[in-house]
Amino acid sequence: MKGFQMKKLDEAISLALAHVEPVTETERVLTTQSLGRVLAEDIICPEDVPGFARSAMDGYAVRAHETHGASTEHPRTLKVIGAVEMGQDPRTLPPVGAREACEIPTGGPMPPGADAVVMLEETERPQHQIVRLFAAVTPGTHVLSGDSDFRRGELVFKAGHKLRAVDIGALLAMGILSVKVYRRVRVGLLSTGSELVEPDHKVRPGQVRQINSHVLQNLLEGAQGLFLGIVPDDREHLRAAVQQAVRASDMVVLSGGSSVGARDWTLDVLQELGEILVHGLQIKPGKPTIFAIIENKPVIGLPGNPVSCVIVFEKFVRPVLARRSGLRVLLPAHRLASAQLTQTVRSAVGREDFVAVRLRVDEAHGALYAEPIPGHSNNISTLARADGIVRVPSDFEAIPEGAQVWVELL
Repeated sequence: MKGFQMKKLDEAISLALAHVEPVTETERVLTTQSLGRVLAEDIICPEDVPGFARSAMDGYAVRAHETHGASTEHPRTLKVIGAVEMGQDPRTLPPVGAREACEIPTGGPMPPGADAVVMLEETERPQHQIVRLFAAVTPGTHVLSGDSDFRRGELVFKAGHKLRAVDIGALLAMGILSVKVYRRVRVGLLSTGSELVEPDHKVRPGQVRQINSHVLQNLLEGAQGLFLGIVPDDREHLRAAVQQAVRASDMVVLSGGSSVGARDWTLDVLQELGEILVHGLQIKPGKPTIFAIIENKPVIGLPGNPVSCVIVFEKFVRPVLARRSGLRVLLPAHRLASAQLTQTVRSAVGREDFVAVRLRVDEAHGALYAEPIPGHSNNISTLARADGIVRVPSDFEAIPEGAQVWVELL
């Protein structure tokens, strides 16, 4: 007899991750094309970056002891021996000697002999070759060392780190032009339902356009989605499709047929082909979720309703995908915003709820408001109109109007 064996979301995630192994195959890719990829090697900085001492301010490079006692009432006067140009080789710069200064821009290389910079705002230039200093500095003031960005031999990133845009900039700054990463995880996508047709087909009465696989495909950051078609509500068709998907993929995600209705065959087929570890999550939307292992590969059955499908992907599938991809630390996938709830959101104790909200900015008062969006999990419009999701913890009956909440931005 079919039935749900409900698990809390955190419990289900822990159970699933305990049965998921990362892919082992690696490849080398250009750093400029590595966004979203997971490192398969530690990154050790090969050289000091930037490799030379530079000024952190516009001003004058000086010998710090020459400025001792300088103040507005008692300025120090130094001879200006030249000006540093951006990109200039510091070895070609004239050394700064006794009672001398060299004009320097922000980021300019420090000339030999100078060990500090007096900010431009604390100086006066009465003559071309004379500068007055109205502040004293100590060695190292407004000077960035040659290893201020990265130090040679420093461990910058550990294997298992997912590369972001800023990480690519860091790698290129170190002169690292290629990196070894885990290959992209192949995710087989199946949609089940005799009522489904592709969006480019004519829709007859009783049919609906299949959108879940296309939404999921665009959520697979760093992975390769393989859309393997629409499967009708037929046990044998589904069994053959799942077997094919398992052979072609590193993990499989099905949408639809995961509940306990007479035409919902996903549970039966996955149970026949492998081991069911999860059937039913204590969340709304997304209760009829399945996690199975078939031939040592994770296979996940999602609800067919678009909102449920997306919520379960974000909350359950994404951690599984991250582990399969070789990610070492599972971080939140989305940015958070703090907002004030405009109306009470009710739930049931023992169940986590995820509520779609629209954000509204009150510029006059500098406030951000979260307005719950009424809608059904059948309707993609619920999420299309939303800016984010508010989580109602399982031990809450409600979150009251006016409460400050965290909004997970979509």
